[in-house]
Amino acid sequence: ESLSNSVSMSESLSNSVSMSESLSNSVSMSESLSNSVSMSESLSNSVSMSESLSNSVSMSESLSNSVSMSESLSNS
Repeated sequence: ESLSNSVSMSESLSNSVSMSESLSNSVSMSESLSNSVSMSESLSNSVSMSESLSNSVSMSESLSNSVSMSESLSNS
C-alpha cells in the first residue's frame, strides 16, 4: 500500500426517550494511489423502541477517486 489519502467523517445525532439501540460497522480500505472520502450522517429521533443496524464497506484500489455519501433520517 502506497500513497493513499483517506478521510472519513461521521456524525450521529440521536434523541431518545425510551429504549434505542444503534449498531454501526464501517470499514474503509484503500490501496495504491487512491483518494477516498466517505461521509455518513444519521439522525434518528425515537420515542419508543428502535433498532438500527448498518454495515458499510467501501474498498478502492489502484488510481481511483471515490466519494460515497449516505444519509439516513428516521423518525419512529
